[in-house]
Amino acid sequence: MKGLKMFSLWSSIMLFTFALSAQEYTVDNNLSSVYINGTSSLHDWTETIETINGGLRADVEDGKLVKLRSLHLTIPVKSIKSGKSGMDKNTYVALKEEKYPEIKYALKTYKIEGSTVKLTGDLTVAGVTKSITTQVESRVKEGQVELTGDIAFKMTTFGVDPPTAVMGTIKTGDEVEIKFHLYFK
Repeated sequence: MKGLKMFSLWSSIMLFTFALSAQEYTVDNNLSSVYINGTSSLHDWTETIETINGGLRADVEDGKLVKLRSLHLTIPVKSIKSGKSGMDKNTYVALKEEKYPEIKYALKTYKIEGSTVKLTGDLTVAGVTKSITTQVESRVKEGQVELTGDIAFKMTTFGVDPPTAVMGTIKTGDEVEIKFHLYFK
């Protein structure tokens, strides 16, 4: 009888530990969407990020995100597309793609309040790293973690000169807004 109680106790501890252990998730590019919105002296514009690499280590309990252990993202600069080859080339030059072919994000701290998560992390663009803070909505469904939010910043914060076209007559505004809906599976 004593052996059965010990086995039962041990099984309960292991089950509890397993339920709280971190799960590994990777970005699902088929479901995720990221858009960069900006302005210019001619018109507003949008670019789409087609490829995001990265992962999330998190604890999920009762269908809710309860702890983030790590979050890292890598975006190949050449995966940023506008649908216009000239604009794409200007983007790649502005982001110094030949020297810095990737944009990177690494989580530093977080705070979870219900489904809202305040993230602070290092964003590296064109070789310049800055700490950024944004608020996202989280959702856990069918084994996936979803993070949805947006962030705005000035390109010059990262040493990026806003692109120009037609010999400088068309000028891009300094501020960009990134809207994202990331799925991790």
